[in-house]
Amino acid sequence: MSGFNYLMLAGAGMAVLLFILFAVVLARRSHDGRGFEAPDPRPAPSAAHMAAPAAAPAPPPPLPPYAPWRLVTREIANPDSSGGPLYRLKLEPEDALPRWRAGAVAHVYCGPPADLLDSESPTAPAGDYMIGSLPEEGCVEIVVRLCAQQQSAEQARRSRWLCQEIETGQQVAMALRDNPDFLPPPEDVPLVLIGNATGLAGLQAQIKARAPGTRNWLIFGDRNSAGDKALAAEITHWVSTGHLERCDLVFPGEGREQRHVTDQIEDSRTPLLDWVLAGGAIYVCGSTLMGNDVHAALANLLGIDVVDVMAEQGLYRRSVY
Repeated sequence: MSGFNYLMLAGAGMAVLLFILFAVVLARRSHDGRGFEAPDPRPAPSAAHMAAPAAAPAPPPPLPPYAPWRLVTREIANPDSSGGPLYRLKLEPEDALPRWRAGAVAHVYCGPPADLLDSESPTAPAGDYMIGSLPEEGCVEIVVRLCAQQQSAEQARRSRWLCQEIETGQQVAMALRDNPDFLPPPEDVPLVLIGNATGLAGLQAQIKARAPGTRNWLIFGDRNSAGDKALAAEITHWVSTGHLERCDLVFPGEGREQRHVTDQIEDSRTPLLDWVLAGGAIYVCGSTLMGNDVHAALANLLGIDVVDVMAEQGLYRRSVY
């Protein structure tokens, strides 16, 4: 098939998506106070159907060799949070700084680095962590929650090692890889970023990768704000530099009203429809429970068929764990 025909098919696919989105918006708008029609009396899609997007995730690229890094800083982001402390870690390479893109993952070996750098005999677990920084910052930044004892033994072991046991200045064995399912969209695509807790790192990198003046909207939640000064400073910077057009923060552990990210989605139905109708993308990063709840909320708002088409077009991407 000729290149011309491929272009025609791609254009036709986008036209179909825009037509579906336009139909959804028209169908859901009305003149009442909520701005939407009464709920559709038909049965809602099954929970199993709404639990994950239609597009199958691409297989991760091969893991490159481990390299020596060094922990340079570790700070508690939310010392008084009821959800357990989040730690921000920054690591610098001992060799040449590798290149990576927003959405990339750090595969961290949580044990003596000599196990892998010298002998290739692992004795400790390793885990993937979303990278919140870009190469021009000269370091890899990750966000780790200190897990409670009821978490899996491996997950708890990794979090204790990263949050409590390793000291600043010590060496770490780490490998970086791109995440093809969470690459940034083109700059002319409006971007809605939704996440919670440690998903902040994946959202950070996406925001940093966007040029000032692009359309970006952050919806983020955690148990408590708990004086996360780094997050507050970053958001203030992003707004002042034009990286964020809108920001909605949700802290269910504060106040009498137990609000969640999905409540903010419900309250933002009209602008969310407008952003999607403008060809916007939705990226979700954080816990699997939050990701499934957000998926169900988006399916209810847009219709599961629209969500599936957006996933197929690369306009709906998730990194949940």
